[in-house]
Amino acid sequence: MDFSGPDFYKPEGAPPSGEGFFEDHRGFIQRIDRNGHKVNLLTTKAGFMRSGDVHKNVQFDFIFSGKVEVWFKIDGKDEKTIYEKNSFIEIPPGTPHLFNFLEETFMAEWWDGDFEAWYYRPYREIIENNK
Repeated sequence: MDFSGPDFYKPEGAPPSGEGFFEDHRGFIQRIDRNGHKVNLLTTKAGFMRSGDVHKNVQFDFIFSGKVEVWFKIDGKDEKTIYEKNSFIEIPPGTPHLFNFLEETFMAEWWDGDFEAWYYRPYREIIENNK
């Protein structure tokens, strides 16, 4: 997959590694790394957005509680799907995506290989303006 076009760019700094906890006004992210298996647990408050990126691997998400609208860029068009409690999401490799939280949501995310992300400029601009 080629993410070298003008709509894609690498986040500044090194990618997150190991375990860690991050919290801000939107909620929190708990990174878990067990023997190379990485999982993020997230809580995000209603009205905020996250992600706006793309991966070379499949991304999996599970919604434990809440409601989130996920935007996918497919064949040049934005497709939006709402997921609620007990929903499983599978995002194909190379698919830009954005999470728009309609309710406070607790979820998990993980990948089918090594984590690597590129930001998708049109979605990141929306997220940056949503803070």
